[in-house]
This record gives sequence, C-alpha cells and structure tokens, in this order.
Amino acid sequence: MRESPGSRNGPAAVRGCDRAFTLAFAVVVAGNERVLARIQSVLLLAWVLGVGGSAWAGDPIGVGDSMAPAELNDQHGKPHGIDSDVQVLLFSRDMDGGAVIRGVLDEDPEFLARNRAVYVSDVSGMPRFVLNAIAKPKMRGRPYPVLLDETGEVTAGLPSEKGKPTVIWLEAGTVRRIAEPATPEDLRGLFAPGDGSAAAD
Repeated sequence: MRESPGSRNGPAAVRGCDRAFTLAFAVVVAGNERVLARIQSVLLLAWVLGVGGSAWAGDPIGVGDSMAPAELNDQHGKPHGIDSDVQVLLFSRDMDGGAVIRGVLDEDPEFLARNRAVYVSDVSGMPRFVLNAIAKPKMRGRPYPVLLDETGEVTAGLPSEKGKPTVIWLEAGTVRRIAEPATPEDLRGLFAPGDGSAAAD
C-alpha cells in the first residue's frame, strides 16, 4: 500500500491517542464494574461491525497450493509453529466464524491435539486497546491455544466467508481440502468417523 503524503507520523499519533484513551478509560471505570462491562460490550460490537466487510489483497489459497511455514503467538504470548506437522488449520476472520470453532473446542479441548490441528484467528481489525485489555484476557481462560495474527499478514491469503470459519486440511504443507462449516455441528461432522477428513494418526 502506498503511503500518502504526510501520513508518516500517523502511527505515532495513534499510539499517543491510545495512551491517552487508556489513561482516561482507567480513571472513568476504576471501581465501576457495571460501566466496564457496558463499555466492553460496545467496543466488541463496534469491532464486529467494523471488520465484517474487510477486503484482503491477493488471491486466496486453494486445493493443491503450498502453505509456507509460519509462526504466531497464542493468547498467552507463546509462539507456535504452523509447519508440515500441522494437518488441520481452523481459521476465523470474524467473531461469528470464531464462535463456530469455539462451540466445538469449548466442549472438546482435546480436539486440536487429536486432529493435529491449530486454531488461528485474524484479529488485525480489532483496535489494539480492545485486543489487549478485553479480548486477550478473555481468551486466556480457554484451555486451548488460539494463535493470533495481529497484523493480518500471515493469514491474508487464507480463504474466508463472512460469518463462517475456514477448515483447511494439509498434507506436508500442501492444501488437500477446504471447508467452511456454518455451525459447530457442521464442524464436528467434518471429523466424524468415515468422513475421510480427519487427520491421520
């Protein structure tokens, strides 16, 4: 993306606003859990409405394409590799898609290990303050890793449909199948015995 004239000071200005907003926020909500809960709901709703129509440069990967190895940190800041050992990649670009994945993982935290899978979430459209002060702390209560793409660069080429997660089956880094289940039940069904999609032992 080309940088427009006079935009080079943008990041510094944004960081300054972030710091000022964070301080003001802390003063306003200190000791008032009801206000904090209401602000959290408003901020998360604003993120949902704001990222729904995001466009991504480049053609999405397809069956037969190779995925280069990558590394992302989870909600605890622990790095995880996405390499030839990974056989299934669960990906969400919005909250509705993430809810489908969480509907399975919250009930079956061993799903990822059993299927040699990783769960990757593109959170690049989320305001930094919301991500660090609200989203990450909430994610840390989950008993499974959520790999976070905070810049959108790693996951820019992954296919996605609004409101649905993407399931990508890999074999030695090569895409062999892609699905976009609409519900947790649909996602579970993709790994049911006899479906032929579950990762091999």
